[in-house]
Amino acid sequence: MKIYHKIVGAIFLIGALAFAQTRMDAPTRNSNTVTPSHSSTSGTFVSRVIDGDTFEVTIDGVREKVRMLGIDTPESVDPRKPVECFSHEAADELKKLILDAEITLTPDITNSDRDKYGRLLRYVTVATTTQSINAQMIELGYARAYTRFPFLHRADYLRLQTEARAAGRGLWAPSTCRGRR
Repeated sequence: MKIYHKIVGAIFLIGALAFAQTRMDAPTRNSNTVTPSHSSTSGTFVSRVIDGDTFEVTIDGVREKVRMLGIDTPESVDPRKPVECFSHEAADELKKLILDAEITLTPDITNSDRDKYGRLLRYVTVATTTQSINAQMIELGYARAYTRFPFLHRADYLRLQTEARAAGRGLWAPSTCRGRR
C-alpha cells in the first residue's frame, strides 16, 4: 500500500510540474510578437491610472490594462457600484507612485496571466525601488489584501494590511473610512 501511495504521489508531482510548465510556456499577445505569458516587462511607462489598482500601459504598441495582483482598493469607476470611501485618494496615491515612472510588470506564476476582463495581472515595481507598488499601497493604507484568489505574496500582504489597520493608516484611519467602503 505504501508503494502505491508513492507511485500515485510521483505521478501527481510529474503532472503538476508538466501543467506548470505548460502555463509558463503559453503565449500571450504583445503587438506582433509572441512572448511567454509569465515573463516580466521592464521599461514600461503608465499612460493612465484608472483607479487605485488598475492602470493602462503600452507594450510594443499595444495598449493594455493592468490589474495589480493581490490588492483591492475602494471602487470609483465600477458602474454597478457607488463611489466608495477613499477611492479617489487611492487612485491619487497610485498616480503619485507610478505615473511618469519607469515600471516593471511581473506576473505571478501561481496565478492567471489575465483576469476575466482581459486585464494583465501583475506585480508592479518602479525602476528606482525594490518594493512592489502593490505592497506599498497596502502598507500605506490605500488598499486591502485581495485574498479571493491565491498568490505568492498573500501572507506578506495580509501582514502589511494588519499593520496598516493597527496603525490607523489610510482607509483604516478614524478620520476616513475606518476600514469600511
